[in-house]
Amino acid sequence: MKHNKINSRKGFTLVEMLGVLAIIAILISVISVGVLSAINRARIISTVSNFKNLETATLAYLALSESSGRLPLTKAATHDTVVDTTAAAAAGTALNADTDLHLEIIFLAAGTLERYPNWRVGVDGVQNGAQLNKERAWNRRKNKWTELNVDGTAAGVTNNWTQWVRAECAAAGPNTLVPGTYNANGTMNADKEVNFRIDGFSNLVKGSRVAYVVIPGLTMKDAEKISEEINGALNEMDLKAATPLVTQQKGRFVVDGATTQNGDVTGYYFLANL
Repeated sequence: MKHNKINSRKGFTLVEMLGVLAIIAILISVISVGVLSAINRARIISTVSNFKNLETATLAYLALSESSGRLPLTKAATHDTVVDTTAAAAAGTALNADTDLHLEIIFLAAGTLERYPNWRVGVDGVQNGAQLNKERAWNRRKNKWTELNVDGTAAGVTNNWTQWVRAECAAAGPNTLVPGTYNANGTMNADKEVNFRIDGFSNLVKGSRVAYVVIPGLTMKDAEKISEEINGALNEMDLKAATPLVTQQKGRFVVDGATTQNGDVTGYYFLANL
């Protein structure tokens, strides 16, 4: 009796292999987009959380008897603007007030802040070499900045926080209007005069003090996402528009539309007005 031999083959053909590889590539691309989106979302949520922690630290400090309900200035306003972040504005008001003074020093000394925030957007000072023992010391008993650093050394050499994320306090201007805050093209003037219109149109109380966070080194995308998260309906940024809208002039989070050489912007988050 004759037996017919059945030819059997093992493995995949080239076409089948290419098909499998194509499917795997599609799955990887879909998954990677989702993973990257989740990572970016986590960075924005972490940033908002840092803002809230600094708000809590601010309010907790103001509740202490030693504060007398006021925040010490890290900068001073000399223009008729709400928040003046120029170096010249600080002259004669505090020790090197344009570079090395920030509210985190006070909050850490008073115990209302546990540690420096870990910033995942902008430029984090701790990650970029700030020597925390070289920070300007804060005297709680006298409620004043000292001439010494935290480690007791003379404060001749301190950290320069100009390009790092930090919390500041400046005086509100004498006028309710803020002339010249933004140029006609929507970008902020070179002297970085900042206003927070929390409800979208009202200026801050004149003569008050304004606590806020400065976030240099923000990418446009991060700035837009933070504005969407914080400002909600007051968000003005839209990078996908035919003519991209790159400034944010309303709400608790505002953005300087002028970019650096790297295409980064500076954001400002409102903490308190008192």
